[in-house]
Amino acid sequence: MRQQYKRQRRPRHWVLLTILLVILVVLISAGVMINKATKPLSQARVHAETVAKDSGHLTSTQDFYWTNLNTTYYTVSGQNKAKQKVYVIVPKTGKKVTVLKQTDGISRNTVLQQVWKRNPKKVLSAALSIFNGKPVWQVSYLNQSGKLCYLTYQYSNGKVLQQIANI
Repeated sequence: MRQQYKRQRRPRHWVLLTILLVILVVLISAGVMINKATKPLSQARVHAETVAKDSGHLTSTQDFYWTNLNTTYYTVSGQNKAKQKVYVIVPKTGKKVTVLKQTDGISRNTVLQQVWKRNPKKVLSAALSIFNGKPVWQVSYLNQSGKLCYLTYQYSNGKVLQQIANI
């Protein structure tokens, strides 16, 4: 009788152990996949912050933006050695870095307020970039119809330089 009881108990124990092992393997696999998926973004951020600290003389960084329309640009916001808040726009190549004082142009919040006046369904991104050699805010959003739209605002005065709608 005891042997039958032990035999009945073992399978339950092994089933539970197998289920826990499968769950552990799934969690580890998900973690590895998430790490691989976010690695390019992490590497880009580290690269941009390093260049911004070297070329833009940043002592601290706050925000990171990534734009990729015709050319890939990374933008890092932070504070320089003179305690001024600045944006450093870094091309993917790392050459010809642009440093802008945040007080010399419109803020991201101001741009977003202008975009929300257009009544979008969802704002996808708003990032500082270079367009025709000038610093701009590039904003992508979905309109009420769910169509993709882009707006390009001049950094210095907030003028709309380009508008692409219903893609």
